[in-house]
Amino acid sequence: MKDIYFRNVVLGLIIMGILLLIIKLFHGGIGDPDTWWHLAAGRYIVENGIIPKQDIFSWTLAGQPWITHEWLPEVFFYLAYLAGRFWGVLALVLIVTVALLVFYWRLLTLAQGSFVITALTLLIVGELMYPFLQIRPQVLSYLFFVVFLYVLYLYVLEKRNYLFVLPVVSILWVNSHGSFPLGPAVIFLFIACGLLRRDGARIATYRLEAAQFRALGLVFVLCIAATVVNPNGLKLLVYPLDTVGDSLMMDNIQEWLSPDFHKLYAKLFLAYFLATFLVLVFTSRRIHLTDLVLFLVFSTGAFIYGRFIAYALLVSGLLWPRYFHPALDFRLDLARLKLVSVPLVLALYVLVFALKAPPQTPIDYRFANEERYPVNALEHLEINPLNGRMFNQYGWGGYLIWNRPDEKVFIDGRADVYMEQVFGDYLRISQLKPEAAALLEDYRIDYVLMPADSALVQALKLSPRWGIHYEDETAAILVKRE
Repeated sequence: MKDIYFRNVVLGLIIMGILLLIIKLFHGGIGDPDTWWHLAAGRYIVENGIIPKQDIFSWTLAGQPWITHEWLPEVFFYLAYLAGRFWGVLALVLIVTVALLVFYWRLLTLAQGSFVITALTLLIVGELMYPFLQIRPQVLSYLFFVVFLYVLYLYVLEKRNYLFVLPVVSILWVNSHGSFPLGPAVIFLFIACGLLRRDGARIATYRLEAAQFRALGLVFVLCIAATVVNPNGLKLLVYPLDTVGDSLMMDNIQEWLSPDFHKLYAKLFLAYFLATFLVLVFTSRRIHLTDLVLFLVFSTGAFIYGRFIAYALLVSGLLWPRYFHPALDFRLDLARLKLVSVPLVLALYVLVFALKAPPQTPIDYRFANEERYPVNALEHLEINPLNGRMFNQYGWGGYLIWNRPDEKVFIDGRADVYMEQVFGDYLRISQLKPEAAALLEDYRIDYVLMPADSALVQALKLSPRWGIHYEDETAAILVKRE
């Protein structure tokens, strides 16, 4: 086995290991609360042949405007489900992940650094990213982000022009996820950094000719124009600004909060960030301004909003093969390593897959963790249905939409849809604010489906106006008495 073939084997093993981590995520069923309503949206579009522009899932905002900015992957998810049930959907996510990792590997190798450092970077970034690689449209946004970086770095480093790809990617991106402004933003950063031609003792700039600036400027304009190619037209251009500018969302939606550094994952991210920072401090090479600005911008975003951690991981990883060149001898006894390590790693992968791979199953209310979702409560409702207006837990809304399509919810994970009033009222009710009782009356709630240990359930249990319809360790259903 030649050295190049062994390196490809190592690359393949790294990618396989990251895919196994993603597969392992679903061992206990679907955990992400937004996966359910994304599948339900895809089901509606496929079955009805239209992209909804009004809310179709809730009774609180039925018929009100809904910007369906993630319709394209939602359709793909549901078509994959029709073709292969759960494993059809998971296979689609794994294929996108492979494409992401392959493009990222190509991007890393542009630095022409050590193979060991480059391979370790791919491994570490992939390991840290896997919690973000869920059955959600955002998985496509990471792929598109890496494609943008790859094409732009090819252009400034090797003068290879594939810029024409970026407007096409922008059309796909704007129909897949609300992070589409990151594409033009990255182009803008490359242009702005390229205009600064003063090199210093520690900072260098990529030398761009006037024709290259014109090409980047044209592509920047075309990428912005391409974002209009979506079912919502110009409305979608201001959607990201409306989202980021909503303080209620920023303060209450988990993925918009700053990382919680009391948790292990946030500590690992912090360690990764600090290690990358030290690489820049102690590198003997001059740091390219574009690399530094990308690192600072996306790291800052990650520390403010947890959902930007994945982008920060991808950007930070680029710095390791470029600027980390330790004076260590990484030469290995490849013959012995090939003979022992590859079979052992493959055997470990097979064992993990056999023990942790989720079953091939329909995606229904049972394919979820009973400690996180009201699995038994829904089974009870199948036998003992209730009519009327339901007040439900925010994170269970998508689960209810997918599994009880004929019953409208009070709220679900589409926070942007509910922000104007309903989300605030939900918080006031669920947190037992002074106006909670009046709001329950104003909304004419007939029954409540909430976590059994929630403050609202405990309060309603004490009220003579409410009775227990069902209760287990996870969920409780309380019905308003006549």
